Amino acid sequence: MTARLFHFRISHYNEKVRWALDYKSWPHVRRALVPGFHIPVVRRLTGQNKVPVLELDGRMFCDSSAILAQIEEQRPDPPLFPDDPEARARALAIEDYYDEQVAPDLRRLFWWTYFDHPADCARMATDGFGPWTRRAWRAVFPVLKPLMKQNMGISKERVTRARERVASFFDRLERDIGASGYHVGDTFTIADLCAAAVMTAVVRPPHFPYPLPQPVPPTFAELRESMAHRDGFKWVSDIYARHRGTSAEVV
Repeated sequence: MTARLFHFRISHYNEKVRWALDYKSWPHVRRALVPGFHIPVVRRLTGQNKVPVLELDGRMFCDSSAILAQIEEQRPDPPLFPDDPEARARALAIEDYYDEQVAPDLRRLFWWTYFDHPADCARMATDGFGPWTRRAWRAVFPVLKPLMKQNMGISKERVTRARERVASFFDRLERDIGASGYHVGDTFTIADLCAAAVMTAVVRPPHFPYPLPQPVPPTFAELRESMAHRDGFKWVSDIYARHRGTSAEVV
């Protein structure tokens, strides 16, 4: 069964699904969408506005965690979810923590570093598309910006709080990694995939499939550099090097 993935190239939520499909060598077609411009396409398909969306045999699945569960059910080998009930519960709790606590704050920080640089923002948001798409996105950015800020909960207070919490996210990551180098047991699981994928919002390891256009805004470079000395930062890059593997995208 060939799957079709509707995704943002830059998003850590979307990276979770790409990684799972690639890890299981599941051939799939990717349709990259442009933030903001994606709404008519996704709403027509699903009745809601968010990506990723995975299409399987004409059925649409939304929400990265629900999609990962569906992928595991249909392609259980190689496994991402532990068989042991206690280990599985721990892995899912870690996934939930990164989805609900870490990812929203890191997304706010990531976009905040771009919002004051409209040209960089347009270059990043439309990377992989043609110059006309970039010009169109840049032209409507004054309208998109307040809508995106509202959607992502970006405010001065929330950004300040998110910036203060970044170190604690790395603290938690470093505490949770076991002697094996993994979160749960001695093998790579959904917990490691989710933790590493979400933290790419800051780390951006070399094996991330869609590098950001260079140069990045100074504020983002400073944020990334401020965490580069952390063991958790190095762990994300190492997990990507060892487990991100080869793309299963069908071109």
